[in-house]
Amino acid sequence: MNEDVNINDERKTDGLSSFATIVLPMLKKVLGKKGMVGADILSMWEHIVGEEVASYTFPEKIEFKRGQRCDGALKLKVPAGGFALEVQHREKIIVEKINVYFGYNAVSCLKIIQDGSLALKVLKKSNQPMVQKSLVSNEEQNYINELTEDVVSEKLKKSLQRLGQSVFSKKHKKV
Repeated sequence: MNEDVNINDERKTDGLSSFATIVLPMLKKVLGKKGMVGADILSMWEHIVGEEVASYTFPEKIEFKRGQRCDGALKLKVPAGGFALEVQHREKIIVEKINVYFGYNAVSCLKIIQDGSLALKVLKKSNQPMVQKSLVSNEEQNYINELTEDVVSEKLKKSLQRLGQSVFSKKHKKV
């Protein structure tokens, strides 16, 4: 017996919708054609390239050839001055770290963009103590934790929780 299954059908249990049916439509609107690679680059940049490189670089976006999701070009903003040269010297290492993180050749090269306004932001950030700001209320965090409690992969669970926090925090900014 071969039954056709529509992946867009909502699965409900006792009046609760599955996490995917709630989040995927919002995620598609937020990320568009960029997919999860762009979101992970932004949210995990310091983890991917290290604190030092992340302190003077900002990943703007990944450009892929039409219809492809590999060997993209990462647009990377750096402050004016010697930072562009430093990134150019470290390009192979940065690209390798990105691809190791994703597990495939997501990026093949960097497009370095010098931005003089970035220097002030980076210097201010580097002089500030690391403070973890609460993005969501305790009630919202508990809801996010409940939605992700059955996820086996710890890495996926943390990513989904960060995504949930981001969605709820954007809701607060619009108010």
